[in-house]
Amino acid sequence: MKCSRCGLCCHNTEMLLSLKDISRLEALGYNRKDFVTITLEGFHQIRNIDGKCFFYRNKCIVYNSRPEGCVYYPIILDPDGKRCLVDEECPNYYTVTKSEIKRNCKNLKKLYKELINEAQKR
Repeated sequence: MKCSRCGLCCHNTEMLLSLKDISRLEALGYNRKDFVTITLEGFHQIRNIDGKCFFYRNKCIVYNSRPEGCVYYPIILDPDGKRCLVDEECPNYYTVTKSEIKRNCKNLKKLYKELINEAQKR
């Protein structure tokens, strides 16, 4: 995939966070109360400030430690969590290859299950 670093995926994001993501970001010195919200369904989600990801300041300030879902984006799961697809809202969605989808899909499905398990425990 070719990322142009446009930051569109960081605007009005609904990126879910695993407990591992949260711990990794806390280890950088951030307080979870500042960057995490909890959805009605019990998922941890990244907080938006003025319509942008908490960590987006004209670029991702935690890029090397970004949430796992951000690593896989624009590869996403369908609403049922069964099929990987490419988010066409990404301006470079067309650069994602079938091999990239295949390579990341297994990990994305594993992350999805982890997020569901964590939410159910809350």
